[in-house]
Amino acid sequence: MTWGSGQYAVVNWPNSAERSLYAACLRYDGVASHESAAWLWGLLKREPSVPVVSVPHDRRPEVGTHRATLGLRRGDGSCADAIVRRSRDLAKSSTSYRQGIPTTNPLRTLVDLASYAEVALLDEAIDVGLAIRLVTVEGLLAEAERLARPGRSGPAQLTRRLEKRGFAGAPAPSVLESRALRLLAASGAKVEKCEVVVEGTGYRLDIQLEGPLFVELDGYAYHWSPEQKRYDDARRNKLRLMGFEILVYDWQTVTKRGRQMAEEIRVALAMRHLRKSGARIGAPNLSVSPGTGRAKAACPNPL
Repeated sequence: MTWGSGQYAVVNWPNSAERSLYAACLRYDGVASHESAAWLWGLLKREPSVPVVSVPHDRRPEVGTHRATLGLRRGDGSCADAIVRRSRDLAKSSTSYRQGIPTTNPLRTLVDLASYAEVALLDEAIDVGLAIRLVTVEGLLAEAERLARPGRSGPAQLTRRLEKRGFAGAPAPSVLESRALRLLAASGAKVEKCEVVVEGTGYRLDIQLEGPLFVELDGYAYHWSPEQKRYDDARRNKLRLMGFEILVYDWQTVTKRGRQMAEEIRVALAMRHLRKSGARIGAPNLSVSPGTGRAKAACPNPL
């Protein structure tokens, strides 16, 4: 059956978002990109309302400098829009096929998506891509660096989101530990030992405060993978069943919410001292200062 100017559709391919996207790729001799590519790769749950296609910059001059809305005839006779974007660096190495549809690869897709998508949508796509191992943090950072140029917002925005959420830019473990130790010293908390190996387990704990009370530090760049998280959770559960008390902080908390960390440690130490004295302990009085979002915790009172 005829489908648009000079195009034909396979009769047994039912009308669908995939067929409309494939038709747009054929009509404009381009590849699925941005929201459409993210949907094809499973990074977004819903398909975009209109197909999004990218073409080389020197092709289809009538498309315009950045984007154009063009009529696309569906099989049922209705007219849908297609968004066509021109690219100066749409190399073959950046493209692939998904469900038989030409599309940008996952790395390029996320960089492109970062140029236009809302933050929440971009974060969702990043999370899914990392969780299903479609991309890696290292790969995303390398692709963002490769595609960075004046006037293109995607690479910088993608890098900012990775750093903001702790997937990139985290200091090495030794640097993170040094920062945490300085914070603890400034807050008056006494540190007994660092890098403590629990006898009989081989497990290592970062900072021992007092007795079985420990602080663990997670740099997301080293702890984000599903396998590492499962291992850390199982290890900490076993240690807690053995009687260890473990407070866990990531690098963003250490570097940007140090007061919160210091206050929680102060309350943990106070509760430990009350337990040692044999007093019955009520729940700590936790509150949030209006307008600041900062948590306050008052020392629990003996009952």
